[in-house]
Amino acid sequence: MPPVSEYRVPAAGRLTGLLLDIGGVVHRTGVHLAGRLAEIEPAMKPVLEGIGGIASDRDELWQQVLRHQIGEREYWAQRAAEFGAAVGETWDTGALMARFYALPEQEWLCAGTIELMTDAKAAGLRVGALTNDMTAFHGPEWVARQEHLKLFDVIVDASLTGVSKPDPRAFRGGAEALGLPAEQIVFLDDMPWNTEGARQAGMTAVRVPRDDPAPAIDTARELLRLGPH
Repeated sequence: MPPVSEYRVPAAGRLTGLLLDIGGVVHRTGVHLAGRLAEIEPAMKPVLEGIGGIASDRDELWQQVLRHQIGEREYWAQRAAEFGAAVGETWDTGALMARFYALPEQEWLCAGTIELMTDAKAAGLRVGALTNDMTAFHGPEWVARQEHLKLFDVIVDASLTGVSKPDPRAFRGGAEALGLPAEQIVFLDDMPWNTEGARQAGMTAVRVPRDDPAPAIDTARELLRLGPH
């Protein structure tokens, strides 16, 4: 993780807003949860082994996502169909996500991010979500039940707006929803093209590694002058 001095910060004033992706930042993704689900559904294990690990270097379908040949929604739809077939059922992405997120909350909710959000709000900062797929993957009923999502002042979901990251309009929409100029916003995402899009939009963007989000969260805390937790 680059030192804070390498991130762009406003010439005057301070960063006053926090904008977060959901999957991979607030929630753990299927990359982590597929292995846990396979422990419960052993019939999934051969499929998982054949893939070479969800979203791994050996996962050719994921490499197509990284090459922008297919989208993440297409990726998860195919994996859902494969995992469902392994257990003798027909799964779409929603069915797969329902099983992932039926695991205990502590397994899929990123505690460090929740602490960051809580502390940012306590410091009087604006906190928002900018997500491509939350409602598309989980459904509106599930979203409405999640208490932790009430920490957000605003949620901008491309499932509903039709404008996905890294489209520049998505970042403009996120900034407008927060009521802040882009230059005052710290943005966290796990996809490199989304953090690059946020930088181009004027935000201070921090990429969250999937294997260890803690350094990115620490960087955000420092940028926002929240101090260590």
